[in-house]
Amino acid sequence: MKATRMFSAIILTMALAGFSALVSQEKNAPEQNKYTYDQANQERVHGQVVELRDFQCPVSGTMGSHITVRGEGGLIEVHMAPSSFIKQYEISIQKGDSVSVIGSRITYEGKPALIARSIVIGRDTYNFRDANGKPLW
Repeated sequence: MKATRMFSAIILTMALAGFSALVSQEKNAPEQNKYTYDQANQERVHGQVVELRDFQCPVSGTMGSHITVRGEGGLIEVHMAPSSFIKQYEISIQKGDSVSVIGSRITYEGKPALIARSIVIGRDTYNFRDANGKPLW
């Protein structure tokens, strides 16, 4: 009888430890999981580039290149692609450029943002994702 209680206590302890680890993993899941390209939220934004920044990005999971665009709806941050992709293909976007961005709307740090599928500047079109939103890098 004592062995049965001991065995039950061990099983219960293991079950609780496993549950605790599972809950901990969910709380510490990578933030990038919530930033996915959703075609249902796809839109086009026209405006002028007011800022360019590279930073560790939860959308791409790497050092990413971003632009801030001032359009009719105000400022919106555009998550383009990993910085290495931008450099590899010599994508040149400058402050002051007039752009047209097609992307999926998200909220990033409490502000509206887009995950870019493509950006048009003059006659140049830069594609970052395919028609289904799958990254091209």
